[in-house]
Amino acid sequence: MNERSRLITAFLPSGRATGVLERLRKEHGLSSMAYHHARGIGTGTRRGRNTFVSTEREVITVLVPDAQADEIFRIIYYAAGLNAPNTGLVFMERVLRMSAMIEPEAGTKTETD
Repeated sequence: MNERSRLITAFLPSGRATGVLERLRKEHGLSSMAYHHARGIGTGTRRGRNTFVSTEREVITVLVPDAQADEIFRIIYYAAGLNAPNTGLVFMERVLRMSAMIEPEAGTKTETD
């Protein structure tokens, strides 16, 4: 594909990624998506400056055509609830090349079969 693309990455509260990705698949036909879990430790919370706080997030990445990028970004932002304070983060970057993930059709054999 020589189409210009964007990679959208979002850090979401745990439990929200599958719902957001399923919506993008059903409503917008996107298939080049993935998610994983992440854990980290932060400092400087309401509990005090020297307190360490562990947090868990889900990280999603979505490869989208440039023409749909702003719309998909907006959908992720609101569907994941990132418009609430201290919820997560979403950013978008240009991709030089892309290759969409294409699912094999049912009943077709692959080289490993």
